[in-house]
Amino acid sequence: MITSQVTFYHDLPVRLPPVMISETDRERLISVATAALTDRRVSPDASNLLREIYRATIVPDDQLPSNVVAVHSNVDVRDNLTGTNSQIVLVFPDATSVKPNAVSVLTPLGAALVGLSEGASIDWCTASGDRSSKTVLRCR
Repeated sequence: MITSQVTFYHDLPVRLPPVMISETDRERLISVATAALTDRRVSPDASNLLREIYRATIVPDDQLPSNVVAVHSNVDVRDNLTGTNSQIVLVFPDATSVKPNAVSVLTPLGAALVGLSEGASIDWCTASGDRSSKTVLRCR
């Protein structure tokens, strides 16, 4: 059974939802994140992505449930602070200019969503120190 983990947000405990990633996505995500770590101008959020990868349950590609956010997933997301819904496509950094509504895995939102299942919510602190909270409504 996968249980949520606890982290801290401004000294308050926050439960992190379970994360599941396919073997292929794991390898590519690690490669992208470690490359970005060597050039902090590319993405200061690479360490957040690595943290999500390392806490994830890794499954064979054909065993990743269709309701789990993977790279190239189309995702309906609710902003829990404003109540607004949006549609995004989770992509690798090199595809952000190619797809409409593309969100890179190296952004705070992309790193937070990778591996979440439908119905899961996650809170995090933005680079400016503000709180953000999203819920995965639908993944396809």
